Amino acid sequence: MWFGNPQLHYEVWMRSRIGVIELGLHFEADPLTNARLLAAFKARDRAIRDELGDDARVETWDKGWARIWEPVALGTLDEELLERLALRMTAYITALEPILLDELPSDVAWSEPRARSGQRAPTGARAKQRR
Repeated sequence: MWFGNPQLHYEVWMRSRIGVIELGLHFEADPLTNARLLAAFKARDRAIRDELGDDARVETWDKGWARIWEPVALGTLDEELLERLALRMTAYITALEPILLDELPSDVAWSEPRARSGQRAPTGARAKQRR
């Protein structure tokens, strides 16, 4: 799930092979943007843990990306687990979105161009020129 810039998104990822559900904020942009945001969030690590708990992790990961996340034990996908995930995601967005908006580099677009009704958003070089 994401809104704004798809390279900077909140995600609930079922990782059944390792028995966890990953819940958090992912930075999957270019290496410089990821590094800048990671540094900003690492500088606020204690405040993030105070808000979200000690299971919240601020770290680099695959392909030069970064994330603020926590593992949730994979269990039966019943109402109780789904409600728990929804509450945790709400807590992540509430805690992290103000930091993200405050620290987002000025040269990084937060929102994608809106398509007019019946049209698709521009892609490729045309989209980059508009940003």
